[in-house]
Amino acid sequence: MPELMHSNANLHVTMRTTVELSDRTYTRLRARAAERGMRGFSAIVEEALEQFFAGDERALSAALEKVEGSWSAGDVEEWERAREEAWASWPEDRSSIPTS
Repeated sequence: MPELMHSNANLHVTMRTTVELSDRTYTRLRARAAERGMRGFSAIVEEALEQFFAGDERALSAALEKVEGSWSAGDVEEWERAREEAWASWPEDRSSIPTS
């Protein structure tokens, strides 16, 4: 499956944000950072979020594998026909589409 990414996703710009943590989680996070010899814990949060998102991608892949082949050939043909009809009725000049 091709990886979809926003056009600005490769800029690697950092952003400050505020995240509310319980006292217990904050204490554990600070302790883990200290164990690693780190002054802050942003890198640990970034690592945890990357692992979280990677888990989402694995779950999506597993779900897609599970449903692969669940449409019959007739289902696919019907969907393709409906898609073709929808595109055929779509105005070529999108400036003519009412916005309100």
